Formats: sequence, C-alpha cells, structure tokens
Amino acid sequence: MVWLDNLANENALDIPIISDILNRPIPRGSIIVLLYEPSAQWLSLILTIASELLRRGQVVAITTTITPPEQVRQRIANALPNLRDPELAKRLTVIDWYTWMTGKKSIERRSVDSLALAQFNIQDSSYQRDDSPLYDFLAIDNMSAFLKYNDERAFMQWLDKTIGRMREMKGVRLYCFLKHFHSEPFYANLEAMADGVIDLDIHARGKHLENVIRLKNMKGVQHPTEWRTLRITTTGLLKLVSANR
Repeated sequence: MVWLDNLANENALDIPIISDILNRPIPRGSIIVLLYEPSAQWLSLILTIASELLRRGQVVAITTTITPPEQVRQRIANALPNLRDPELAKRLTVIDWYTWMTGKKSIERRSVDSLALAQFNIQDSSYQRDDSPLYDFLAIDNMSAFLKYNDERAFMQWLDKTIGRMREMKGVRLYCFLKHFHSEPFYANLEAMADGVIDLDIHARGKHLENVIRLKNMKGVQHPTEWRTLRITTTGLLKLVSANR
C-alpha cells in the first residue's frame, strides 16, 4: 500500500477520527483492522465514522453481526434526522448478518442465513460481486462472530481471499474483532494482513474510565502511537479529545 501526503479524493478517503489522528487521508482499497475491548464504545466509533461520511455524500455500508439493524438506524438517525434520504439514494446500506441468529427472517436487502462459511459464501458471493465495488466505506461490527461457527484456519483462508478482492475496490474497509477472543497466531496473522491496525480500549483516569484509541500500526507511513481519549456526545457519537487538553 502506497501512502502519499497529498492524495486526491479519488485515491484516498478522509476517515473521521482515524484521519484526524493520522493527519492524512486513508488510501482507497485499504483494509483497517479494529481490535476492541468488549466494553469500549466500538459501535459508537463505527457510527461516528459512518454518519460523517454520509453527511459528506459518501456511499456507506454497515454490516451487523451482533447489532440489530434497527438499532444501527436509530443510532445514526440521532445524528442524521433525514436518514431516509441516503437510504433511498442507496448511499447507506445496512447489511444484516444478525437476524438469522434470532430465528427470524431478515427484511434487509442484503442478509445471510448463516455465518458457517459453506452456506455463507453461497449467499454473499453475489453481493460481493455486485454491491461491494460501490462503497466508499464499509464496516463490519464484529468479525469474531464467524469463529463461533468456523475454525480459525478455515476462517483465515477465507479472509485472505476476501481481503485480496476488497483491495481492488475503491472503498476503505474497517473489520472489527474482539480482543482476548482468538489465539495469538490468529491475531498475528490478522495484523500481518491488514494495512492498518487500531486499538480501542478502556483506561482508568483517576476514579473514572475513559474510552481511548491508538494507531497501533499503519504500514509504510510514520504515525503517532500514543493513546488518544474519545468523548461520547449527547447523540451517542464520539469526539476526539485534543491531545493538549
């Protein structure tokens, strides 16, 4: 992946919070891995990025594996009251990998009936071919959910192939994984494949807990590695606290 200081909009995307820390846009086709503490505000981070990109007119997809699709819409609508407009314009797609686990049938345009790879690949392959090239940004809230239905080796083989295909597309992908859930070799392979790795955690400050984020690795570019504090707003989104507070 080539990082340039002055990438044109067609070659790079300014990702809220991440680009603010990095002080430059993210090249299109990049695969970013988010490793998050379960109690951290991981969904708020995804929705913060998605909401701002939608406000800028970008095409966004959010894939839910552990979050009900309607909850995603309700949370984004707190920041974007006219949410129906980007959905009608097909600038927002909620991809439902969640509802099948409840025993119900999804009403979303894009959904699957299983995360077991044999069946999942049959259902999702046409979506990857037809829809995936359209997205400027796509986030998957918890890819660790796949490991409840597949072994690590099979999943990593599938992820290798998927990442190879996604790098050829114009969008930036944010693949989110739980910390403390997988084996050490799994995390090592994951970080080796990704173009960037982000940590989202909870740290104690005095008597309080704070949501914090850091850029653990961004390949091929100098970047800050210190932890930065995130503050949750009244709309449930996140704001990056100044480093000089």
